[in-house]
This record gives sequence, C-alpha cells and structure tokens, in this order.
Amino acid sequence: MLSQRSKILAQYFYLLSVVFVCGAFFLSFITYNLITPLIIGYKLYSIDFYLWLLAPIAVVFYFLLFLFRMYLNLNTETLKSDILKLFEITAISVFLIYALLFMFKVTYVSRLFIGYFSVYAFFSLILADYSGRKLSLKLKRRGYSIRNIVLVKGNKNSADQGQECGGMTDAQGVRSIRDIILSSEYLGVKLVEEINKNDLNGLIDFVLNNPVDEVIFDIEGGEISDIKEAAVLLEEKGIAVKIPTNFIPFKYSKVAFEKVGNYPVISFYTSPEDDIRLFVKRLIDITGAVFAILIFLVPSLIIAVLIKLDSKGSVLYKSKRIGKNGRLFTFYKFRTMYSGSDELREELIKDFSRDGIEIKLKNDPRITKIGKVLRKTSLDEIPQFYNVLRGDMSLVGPRPPMPDEVKKYSIKQRRRISMKPGITCLWQISGRSMLSFEDRVELDLKYIDEWTLKLDLIIMLKTIPAVLFAKGAL
Repeated sequence: MLSQRSKILAQYFYLLSVVFVCGAFFLSFITYNLITPLIIGYKLYSIDFYLWLLAPIAVVFYFLLFLFRMYLNLNTETLKSDILKLFEITAISVFLIYALLFMFKVTYVSRLFIGYFSVYAFFSLILADYSGRKLSLKLKRRGYSIRNIVLVKGNKNSADQGQECGGMTDAQGVRSIRDIILSSEYLGVKLVEEINKNDLNGLIDFVLNNPVDEVIFDIEGGEISDIKEAAVLLEEKGIAVKIPTNFIPFKYSKVAFEKVGNYPVISFYTSPEDDIRLFVKRLIDITGAVFAILIFLVPSLIIAVLIKLDSKGSVLYKSKRIGKNGRLFTFYKFRTMYSGSDELREELIKDFSRDGIEIKLKNDPRITKIGKVLRKTSLDEIPQFYNVLRGDMSLVGPRPPMPDEVKKYSIKQRRRISMKPGITCLWQISGRSMLSFEDRVELDLKYIDEWTLKLDLIIMLKTIPAVLFAKGAL
C-alpha cells in the first residue's frame, strides 16, 4: 500500500517538475531577448519557432525522473539529498536535447539559449521539489486523501521483534512497521489505533464505529491462524487487510502479490520483476543493438577479413552458453583463438586456474595475433549485439557462463544466472580480467540486487572509457 501510494505521489511530482521545466524554457527565452541584444546585438526568432522543443524537453525530463526513481522515498530522502540527482538529470537532459538538435541540424537554436535553459531548468527542478513537498504536506495535514490505519499487534510488540523489511531486521537498523507508518506523513497515512490481536471484539467495535481504511496485522507466521476470523469479518465490511511476510527469513527477496486463477499468491523474487521497467530495458536493448550493428557493420567486415588472413578457421566463434535461469543459447564472438583451442580448455584449467572454473592467462598461447588486438579493444564482442537483438542477452547484465562452469557453481553463485546475461556489467567497469572469479560473482549479484534503469545507464557510460583505455583487459 505504502509503495503504491509512493508511486502515485511520484507521478504528481514528475508532472509538476515538467511544468516547472517548461516554465524555465519560457524564462530562458525572455532572458535571452532582454540581455543578449545588449551584448551581441540580436534577438531570437519569434517564440513560435521554438515551441516544438517543449515536446522533447517534457519527454526527456519525465523519462529521466522516472529512470532515476525520484520521489519514491520522500520520507527518507530530503530536498538536500535530491539536489545532486536533479543536477545529473539536468545535465543528461540538456545533453540529449542538444544531441537531438545536432542530429536534425537545427541551427537556429542558440547555444547561449541552451545555456540559459540549463541553469533555469536545474533551479526549476529544485523549486518543483520544494513546492511539491510543501504542497503535499499541507494537503495531508488538512485531511486530503488521508488513509486511516489500525495496527493489530501480535504476541510480541512490533518494536521488540525482528521485523523483516528488505531482508533485514530491526537488530540491523530497520525500523518497525509502527515507526514506518508514523513517519509516512507525505503518503497521507495515519495510525488511528493500536489493538492486541487477542482483543477481537475491541477491533471489530473500533472498525464499526470509526473511519478505518485498512488494518495491518503485525504478527508472526505462527499467529496467522489466530486472525482468520478477524480477517474474514474485515473482508465482509470491505476493510483492506495487510499481513507482513516476516514468517519466511528471506535475505535478498523482494515481495509481490498476484493471483493464480482465483488463488491469491505472495511472490518472492530476487531478480527484477518490474514488467514496465524490464520492458523499457528491452526497448533500450533493441535500439542499442540496432544502432551498434549499423555503426560496426564496416569495421566488422574488415575484422572478418583480418581474421581469415591471420589464421585458419571460421570468422565467428560459436559456443553454448547459459542464459536466464538455465536457458541454453548460442553465443557469438569474433574468433580470437586458433581452431581446436576449446579442446585444451579443461587441461589448462587444471594447470592454471585458481578457482577450477575459469582460466585467465596473460600470454595465452591459444590466442591469435589479431585475436590479441580484438580482445584488448573488446571488438571481438561485436557479434553479441546479434544475441541482444534476438533476446538471448541484454546490453547490461552478468556475463553468460559456459555449461561446464555452471555445474561447478555453488548454490549462491547460481543466483548469477537468475537475470538475462549481458555484454557489460559492474565487473567490466571495475577491473575486468584483473578481478578474481569470486569478486566478479559478487559484483554480478550486487547488480541483480540493486538493478535500476539508472544503474544500466551508468554502466553503459562507464563502459566506454573502460573499453577505450583497455582498463583491466588481458
């Protein structure tokens, strides 16, 4: 409930921010025409020539606010903590808008005007943040869209028991459900009563005689049978019922509620399951793969010729790899080794591998002359954009392992294949081949646990210098 209200409130903040940014656009136009003629002697064209810019400006800023997951935690994130994110959003937005103007050769939009807009847009986002917070609190304190909550306590006081929240307990610094409700003023929730679960008559009496929107049972798993009667009575009255899922001690799982037929189901998952954001990720994958294939088409033809001239064998190296949750797919790279090198793999692993899973040799005798250059520059991975286009891989994700590697994984390491594999990920920008296998697995698991579209964007941007300067490549 709280997360849903957070998402709805965030949408209001996004729209308010876009309105303020559009205001910054008009203010930039006025500023330019007032100040610039005194300096360089001419004004901009009529405002009609520039109004079309409002559409891409609104779309870009809205998308980046969504991408950065802004305003989803208003109770814990302050205006001060938002300022750096708003600066990043402004910088990226202006860059994208300027790139759009350059792409379509729009020459009549002054760079100085873009400069004015950059400054005003940044401060307009801060003003929207501040105004939105003030307006939200004012409306909630006046009783607008308030949701009254009754908290039913179990045998242990919720402040004393280890409530699971995001895989952690109060002993690890996570607040109790009661504290979370009390601190959720922005979301318009109000704790109106606290009742013990054994006082069923008191609960029903209070609900019948007071405005109550939902009841949260702060209980343990063994107490669920004790609240069946109360839950059914609350259902009859149309009162929402919430029960914490702390009865299974998950460490990493997120929680979702859905229906299988007519059966209500609680879903626990570790890899991302947000359909909307995963859909956006897939659109980015398709767009990025198409652009990459077109850009590298000519270089790929040249590489193919060089591979053929350098050594015997096919241009492409194909191998079976493990995809999401154990799916097998054909993985493509430009061949960088002499034909038949795979037959030496197991022998080399026995002699040179520290972990018995992977082999990383600085002067690997299996690698061809052109292969060394391709590996150093990562150009051998160009064919993987075809894997991305097919849907086997993503632009960003854990690297796809070989089937024999997965057989040697521990149970924890197998969580690495719970998400679609990718061309680049955290370990590719954190040392690449210089990292141990265990370090790479930890970084992949960190990516899975903390995945956002913003994280994908950051990784893609950091991959460029990592590849250009061959950081950590063998």
